[in-house]
Order: sequence, then C-alpha cells, then structure tokens
Amino acid sequence: MKKIFGTGVALALMAGTAFAADLPVKAPYLKAAPSPVWDIAIGGAIASDYNFRGVSQSDRGPSPSAYFEFQYNMSLGQVYVGLGGLGVDFDNAFGFSNPSAEIDIYAGWRKTFGALSVDVGYIYYWYPQEDFNTDWAEVYAKIAWAVNKDLTIGGAVYHTPDLLNLSIFNGGNNVAATYWEANAKWVTPWTFNNVGSYVSGAVGFWNIETAAFHTSNPDYVYYNAGIAFTYKALTLDLRYHGTDMSVAECASFLNVGVATRPANKYCNDTFIVKLSFDTLLSNVK
Repeated sequence: MKKIFGTGVALALMAGTAFAADLPVKAPYLKAAPSPVWDIAIGGAIASDYNFRGVSQSDRGPSPSAYFEFQYNMSLGQVYVGLGGLGVDFDNAFGFSNPSAEIDIYAGWRKTFGALSVDVGYIYYWYPQEDFNTDWAEVYAKIAWAVNKDLTIGGAVYHTPDLLNLSIFNGGNNVAATYWEANAKWVTPWTFNNVGSYVSGAVGFWNIETAAFHTSNPDYVYYNAGIAFTYKALTLDLRYHGTDMSVAECASFLNVGVATRPANKYCNDTFIVKLSFDTLLSNVK
C-alpha cells in the first residue's frame, strides 16, 4: 500500500496498483484449458506516477514495480501467496525518512461460481529503511459479476485496524480505516493486429477515523477512469485519477502545512500512463 500521513500519512493495493490479486477475472463461462494444480503469476510495470487511492507515492515521478504470486488450484478454489515491490519517493515529506521501496506481502483465496467471482485476503505493507515503523496491514474482500463476456461489474472493501501504524502519533489510539469501492470494466469489440482494448473505472470512499493531528475530517472520495490497450501479455493503461479533497483538506490529511509544503502536489487530479507485463509460468513456452 502506500503512505499518506505526514506525521502519519503516506498511503495498499491494491485498488491502485494491480498485482495478480487485482487482475481482472476473465468471463467464467468462456471455455479455457484446465488450470494446472499449481502455477506462478509474474509481472512488472513502469508508471509515470505511483498513485494510491488518489495520492502520489512517487513525488509525481516514475515508479517501477514487479511481483510474483504462487497459486495452488483445487476444487474449493485457488489459494495464493504473493510478493510485490514498488518504487516510492516521499522526498522526505510527511515526516518520513524516504524509505527505499514499498514491499507488499499478501495472501488469499479466490473462486468463481458461475458468473460470480470472489476474492478474500490479507496484505501487509512494509517500508524498509524508515526511521520509525509505519508498516501496516489490511484485510480485503472483492466480488465481480460477469454481466456478459465483455462487461464486468464489481466491488471491494479493505479494512485496517490502524492505518500506517498511526497510533504512535495518536496517543496510542489506533486509527482504523475502511475503503469501499465500486468498479466496472468493458472489453471493447474492436481489435487491430491482435491489439485489444478495454475501458474501466472505479469510485471509492475512504472512511478514516479522525486522529489528533487532523484539522478536518480525513474521509474522502477517490475515482479513476481510463482506457487500456492489450497485446499478448502487455497492457498500456491511460488513466485519470482524482479525489474530492481541497488543498486545505489534503494538507490536513497529509498532516502538512499548506504554506510549508505544496500539499496539492500529492492530491491533485492527475493523468497517469502505465505499461505493464503479466503472465503465468504455465504460459511460458
């Protein structure tokens, strides 16, 4: 996940960054070759900015990422365990020591029931080489409904008992947070030289308990919409990200002063280009 609080805010996933646990589920009624008992998903990406739920995690600069995920398939569903890494740059903002990276460690279970797919799991966000511990964790549940072979709609909820370990800045009191999201994806019928495309978007609401250092309600709405082009294992994603936060609300959320730091630099609406590669070991010939 990502960081988002100054003396406490530097924001996980997964809603923004798509590791294998977030990859779109193919329409379940499309005939496919039987899955092997075990497999490994691998992938990597380079993005013009690392945006997590509307807030930049890379100082508005490029961010590389990579992951691998072990998958075990059985009649009761698929169990998975994954590890991902992302480039971050907090520019010594938010009171942090600018960690060397963000490491996401996650595990869960997913299964498809006809047109309905479910995914539940746990993700731990680790930030190496910080002066103090801001690591944190979330549990999540996701559902997706394949309306037809091209259109999928879904929802997700993520919950943490203490966002970014903020209790150390809040008199020992935890700062719980729950993120709710609705999303949709439409695969277009047009292809050109094996290049396909899809349009997708999401709207989410992050409900965050107010901490002692907040000067306003930290809750906010996040949204994104974009188009992606696919060719074999490659995806080029062009996406607009935004929130309903004002500059002052962003400064309160990040626990920075509007005059001392350009808070809007991290929360402003933005357009991001991302090129990614995702495949399964079983597909590598």
